[in-house]
Formats: sequence, structure tokens, C-alpha cells
Amino acid sequence: MSANRMNRMGLIGAGILALGIVFVGVSAAGAQMIPLFAPKGVAPESGVEYQPAPSPSFPTNASGLTYGSAADAISPGTEPDLILVVTTDGKEGYAKKADLDQADGTTAAQTLSPSDVLKWQDKRNAQGTIMVPVYDVEGKTVIGEFAVVAGDQGPTDPSTPAATPTL
Repeated sequence: MSANRMNRMGLIGAGILALGIVFVGVSAAGAQMIPLFAPKGVAPESGVEYQPAPSPSFPTNASGLTYGSAADAISPGTEPDLILVVTTDGKEGYAKKADLDQADGTTAAQTLSPSDVLKWQDKRNAQGTIMVPVYDVEGKTVIGEFAVVAGDQGPTDPSTPAATPTL
């Protein structure tokens, strides 16, 4: 046999051995119970180990407001006070959770009767895009605007006039 052929066969043998080790390792790991994380109140199937999903830990600014990405929250109730957004002109900043909840209907859904929510929704849809102020990390200086589009509309051009929010 040539030296090249022997080297190639040695590499193939080493590759097969490595795959075998990985397969055995995965099989052994699969035998261990992997905890399932879920929001509080969500029940797992029987026989599945359950641990509540950990609440996020957001940094706090000098004003005592938490800030960060809503994507890190495990539920709307665990979102930070200031939510990371991108302004209509491309700058990163923070919108107040209360302003976003007002603009997207979360507040209405939590405080109004079902019939009043439907009236609110019709009024909101007629408004189109609402511009929400975007702040620096301290939540004091306005650095831009964030567009919240009504539910029955697609993306809009941020340069088009928008309704003034009633916040």
C-alpha cells in the first residue's frame, strides 16, 4: 500500500472513532433528565421535570428604572421599564414600557371591558401609526421616535405623518 492510501485510511479510521465517541457521549447525556423551563402556571406533561423559567435581571439606571431588551423577558410582566428600540432614524434608545403598552393596546386590554376594548381597537386602527418618544438610557432626554403601527396595517414609511399619541 502507498503511504498516501495508508494516511487516508488512518484518517477515516480516526473519524469513525471520533463519531463513535460523540454518539456514546450524546447517548449518555440523553439518559440524564434535562429540566424544562416554562412560565409560572404552565404545567409540563407527566414525567417531565419542571423548573420555573428564571426571571430576567435587567440593569437599573440612576433613576431606578430597569432597561434592556423585551426579548430577554419571559413574559410581558417581566419586561424592563425602558425597552430597547430603534428610532425611525436608526438610533438605538429606550421607549417607556408604559408608552408602548398604551400604544399597542396592552393597557386597554387590561383596564377596559371587552366591548370597550373593541371600540378602542377601532379608534386605534383609524389612527394608523403612533409615534412613541425614545429616550436615552436614563429615560429623561428624548433622542427620537419609535413607530407603533396599528394591528391591521403593514409596515409604514416613517417619513409619513403620524398621529400624535395620547399617552
